[in-house]
Amino acid sequence: MKIGTNKFGEIEINKEEIVEFIVGPYGFEELTDYVLLAEEDSSLFWLQSVEDEDLAFVVSEPWTFYEDYEFDLNDNVKEKLNLDNKEEVLVVNMITVPNNKPREMTMNLKAPIIINKDDKLAKQIILNEGDYPVKYKLLDDEEALA
Repeated sequence: MKIGTNKFGEIEINKEEIVEFIVGPYGFEELTDYVLLAEEDSSLFWLQSVEDEDLAFVVSEPWTFYEDYEFDLNDNVKEKLNLDNKEEVLVVNMITVPNNKPREMTMNLKAPIIINKDDKLAKQIILNEGDYPVKYKLLDDEEALA
């Protein structure tokens, strides 16, 4: 099937690649079908809406930037996403690039997206445990100056 995207133009995807959110990401609850698109040699992905070509989120696995990131999934989330073991789970977090300035990008560690890689089901959750910020700066000042 073909979908339109702002970043990549029209692309061909398999229906099996579509990740269906139980409820769309916060602020976009009505949009539930997405596909993960990778850029070569990058730890960043695009979470592209299948329903709206203008909507794509930059995401990444959190451990690339925050090694000690951990939390427990409650039974309700595991049940809704049909999760039986850790191998089925993909966790990604949204990245914001303010005013198109990559040196100032931040990651939302408070609201990860949990994806069942096998069943292609997803849900964004809010972590009540831990002290994770909504805007975790990805580059420290020294890296930003390089």
